[in-house]
This record gives sequence, structure tokens and C-alpha cells, in this order.
Amino acid sequence: MKQNKRKICAGAAAVLLLTCVCGADAAAADAPKNKPHQTTDTLFSVGSVSKIYVTAAAMQLADQGKLDIDAPVTDYIPEFRMADSRYKDITVRMLMNHRSGLMGSYYSNDILLDDRSAVPHDSFLQHLSTERLKAAPGAYGAYCNDGFELLEQVVEHVSGENFTDYIENHICKPLALEQTGTPWNAFQTDEQTRVFQNRQETAPDYCMTIGEGGVLATAKELCTFGSAFFTGNSVLLSEKAKDEMRTRQDNDPYEDGFGLGWDSVSDSDYAAAGVQIICKGGDLDYQHAGLVVAPDEQISVAVLSSGGSSSANEQLAKALMDIALEEKGIVISHVQPEKLRTLDTVPDAYLQYEGLYAADRDLFQLSFPEKRYLEMTCLTNPDADPMRYLYTEQDSFVKVYGNAAKGEAVQPADSQDILGFAERDGTVYLTAASVSGDALRGYHRAPAEYQAQKIGENPVSEAAQAAWDARSGKKWYLCGDCASSVMYAGEPSVKFRTDVSGYAGNLKIKDSTHAESMLQIPSTVSRDQSDLEIVTENGREYLIMSALGTRYLSEDAIGELPKDLTAVELTTGEAVWYNNGSDASRSVRLDIPANAAVYVYDKRDRMIYSSCMKHYGENIPLPANGKVVFIGETGSTVGLQQN
Repeated sequence: MKQNKRKICAGAAAVLLLTCVCGADAAAADAPKNKPHQTTDTLFSVGSVSKIYVTAAAMQLADQGKLDIDAPVTDYIPEFRMADSRYKDITVRMLMNHRSGLMGSYYSNDILLDDRSAVPHDSFLQHLSTERLKAAPGAYGAYCNDGFELLEQVVEHVSGENFTDYIENHICKPLALEQTGTPWNAFQTDEQTRVFQNRQETAPDYCMTIGEGGVLATAKELCTFGSAFFTGNSVLLSEKAKDEMRTRQDNDPYEDGFGLGWDSVSDSDYAAAGVQIICKGGDLDYQHAGLVVAPDEQISVAVLSSGGSSSANEQLAKALMDIALEEKGIVISHVQPEKLRTLDTVPDAYLQYEGLYAADRDLFQLSFPEKRYLEMTCLTNPDADPMRYLYTEQDSFVKVYGNAAKGEAVQPADSQDILGFAERDGTVYLTAASVSGDALRGYHRAPAEYQAQKIGENPVSEAAQAAWDARSGKKWYLCGDCASSVMYAGEPSVKFRTDVSGYAGNLKIKDSTHAESMLQIPSTVSRDQSDLEIVTENGREYLIMSALGTRYLSEDAIGELPKDLTAVELTTGEAVWYNNGSDASRSVRLDIPANAAVYVYDKRDRMIYSSCMKHYGENIPLPANGKVVFIGETGSTVGLQQN
């Protein structure tokens, strides 16, 4: 193993990319005498790359004859239940290829700041027992965190070990990994990467649902783990198991192309050179990972970062993969966008596709004005400009900028977005593909995938519509998570609009207090769904997303922070929110007890202060028209000294 000579550090201390390239013939590099704070031996949370670890664990048990991946999950977890009888059809394989039909992700207290909790793991089966499925098991693939948390529990039931011990005994020891583990056995902050919120150093984030995102590793050891999937390497898995993992699990060209655990098991640019690469990305809020492996060429590339994103890390990993392949005499050529020949008229056959479409969060109106171009208008975001696409000789639609109605539109030179239509099981879908460029790899292609589905009207009673219209555009603030939950640091509020009758955002209104998720898009666009319920307690409205495990308080129930307030009493599971008021000169000093936290936001709900920040100082500004939230346990009190 060798550290790539092109170690990249970007953005002062806020973003550090650590890269390691591992080849079959690479030798260990000598450690430098003056080791910097962050190196390829620094510990990071690898986020969803953890899914490869739990998949490898399941496949090890399959190699040993202890687990049949095509058997129902209930064979291994008899207590697994759901409020949807179809759960009995979920197989272990479906957990690994994202085809279980589970709603997506249970986010309640799953990622914590400098904290550990067994509650997300221990309460998971109880949570599932109250939930429905979004699709029949096996119907289609849509990225699903919950499937891998359930897989973690399958591994525990079959092996008789908790998952932390399983990783240590059956993955780390065989590979001689000494800096890989979970928050339960790798929780030494002096060895871990520094992370930042708004350029302020903060406590590190840990995922407590280990199978879906909780593994920690160094860049060097993640790279070594990737080498376990090389052809001929039998340290962890048989060739049969590794081949199964790197085989595409669907036969629809518009689906995501998952393997078992892997996000992607093919890339057309590499396939053109006879190379298969398998890829997995991972994101927590502040730590990100990318792992790219060429099994037959025996190259493993791992990129970890504090800040950034897994997509950026994967692009860097692929750029390094290109260099490593070129050293072996294999040159990868990446496609460049070519200007497509466009036509003035849209064929009549496409007019049937006009109408209302639902995507991951929004609703769109699709039309063909005077049959000259395709226009998409976002109905749930009135501030967004309409998008326009010209029909091409390739029987597709390419995005253009300018005045399409006057024939003055142009295709951008450095990117290309292409739309098409597909029908599956009687439903019309919009598909999208792109070619884009970056400074690392030049141009790269994203294959055409399902992006939106055509939907119809949803007639509801006047009373139901009026109830939801009264809530349209208002904000709802997170209030049910614990003090260490990272969700307060991300997007503390949600909102929806009812610009389309019968819909709250992209959910179908059922009655005055319920809206139902109805996406059936065979792709990751359908991930992380939940029905909505409005409940009223003590005269205050709350929005509940049960499948996500989140609870929000209406902005109407939030009062102004009293200027004479000196203490805030806390209640477990009920965050205390205040408006800051219009005075821009206010500030506060805080006395925060253990197991409590305070966050301050500006008027756009952007976090400016967190008590998890390490060196912020004592005097905390309260931005005009912003908000402040206090979170903690019953019996605790936060002291305030307002200035």
C-alpha cells in the first residue's frame, strides 16, 4: 500500500481530503517523522460505505452456509413485524440491493455529535412494526438506509455477536486492520479528524445505526478493505460471493444499477476500456467518503474528507483510479458533451405526456408550448424559473438557455442535460441523463435514470383542502430529537405548499390531518419517504413524519424570547424554541448543563451558533428575526444572561 503522492488539502483547515491508493504490489510507506494532525492514519466516519462492511458480513455467513440471502428476513429475525403484511416477502438479498420496499430512513437520533446511544439500534424493530411499505418487496430499487440497519440485525441474530464485535473478529482481524471499528470501540477523539460547522470546529458526528453508516476507518485501512474485493483475494469472501456483490441486480436500464451493497457496479467509460469498477459513497453531515475498486486490475482507491461530499470524493477517487490504470497501460477516455442537432417541432406522439409530474420533493407541470419545446414548471417552488428543452434528432430533449419561444436558445458548452420518457407497468416516467465536467476528471456521464412520474388529480373535500391551505408555506421546526442529534445543525425546519389542489408538496392529501406519500419511481428518487400527520397537543400543532422518526412544531406556536428570561427548563423529547425578535443588537451568555444543547439561527434558518462548537467564545449574538432552540433532559435548566 502506498500513499498517493498527490495528497490534496483544500480550504484551509475546513476541508481536508485524504487519499490512499492500494494496489496488489504496493509496499507500505514509511511514516513521516513529523506527522501532521490529519494523515491517511486519521480516523473518519465513512458513512454509507459502512453498507459494504455489513454486506460483506452477510456474505461471509452465506459462504459458511449459515445464511441464505434469498430466504425471508423473518427466517432469521422471527420478531420482525410490520403494519403491512407484505413484509413477509422481504428477503435478505432485497436488503442488500435496495429492493425491500421499506420507506427509506429512520432518522430519529441516528447521527449524534460526540455521543453514543444504543436506542436507534434497539428501538428499530419496534419502529418498523408500526410502518407500512412504500412498494411491494422486489418491485424496484430505491436507495434504502433502513434495509442495511435491518441487515445488521440479521448478521447479529445469525452470528450471535453484536455487530461491533463481528467487524472486529471477522473483518478487522483477517485484514490486520487496527484503526477500523464503530463508535462503540473507536471513540477516541484525539485520533479522529477535525470537523467544522460554519468554519467553527465542532464535535465529530457519529452514526449509531452502524450497518447503514456507522463504521469508522482511516483512508489507509478503508483502502485495504477495498482490496478484499480483488479477484483472487479470498481473505474475507469466496469468489462466488464477491462476484454476486459486483453483479448488477436489476435488468431495467433506467434503474440505478445497484450491486449488493455497492452503489454502482458499472461505468460506461471504464467498460469501454474493458475495466469494471465498483463504487460506494458515504455521507454523514460533516464527514464523507468515497471508495472505488477495480477488482480485476487490483486497484483500490479511498478518499475521506472533513467537509465536502461523497460525490466529490468519488470523483477524486476515479481521477486517481485513472492515473493508476494508466500506469498499467489502460487509458480511460471520458465522453465530452456534443452539441445535439435540435428540431423546431415536437412530434405529436409526445403530447400525451403533458401533465402533472411528481419528483423527490416537488411537483412539476410539463407542457409543449405550440409544440416547439418541452417546458417544466415547478409548482411547489414558485421562485424557480421554468426549464426548457428542445427536441433533438436523437429522439430526446436537451436543456437549453435563452428564449426557446423565439428560437434564441442555446445549449451550454460545458454540460448537457437530456430528458426522455419511458413507460413501466402502466405508469409514465420522465427520464434524465447528463454529461458534466469537473476539474479532476474532465467530463463524465450520468446514465439515464427515472426522475419523475406522471400523476393525476387527487380530489379532496373542501374542508380538507382548506385545512392544508392554512398550513401552506409555513415552517415547522424539529423538536423531538435529543440534544446531541445532528439534525438541529442541518435543516431544522421543513415546509410544504399546496399550490396544486389535493397535494401537500408532493404528497396526496387524505383528510384534514393526513397526507400520504405516493411516489413509485423505480430509482433513488423514491428514497426516504414518509406519510404526514398533523396532531394538536395543548393547542399547538405538530407535524409528524413517522417513517423518518421526526417531529416538528408549527412556527405559529413559537413565541418571542423574553428579554428578562434567565432560565429555560428542559423536557426530554420536546425542544424549546423561541423567536429572537427584531432587535439586531441582542446577545446572550449561556450556562448549559450536561446532555443539553443550544442552537442559534438567522432569519433564514441558517445555523450561526451551536453549543457543540469548540472555540466560539462566551458572547453569542441573536440575529434579528432568527430563532434559538434549547434541547435537553427533563429536570435540566439552561441559564441565560442576556445583553
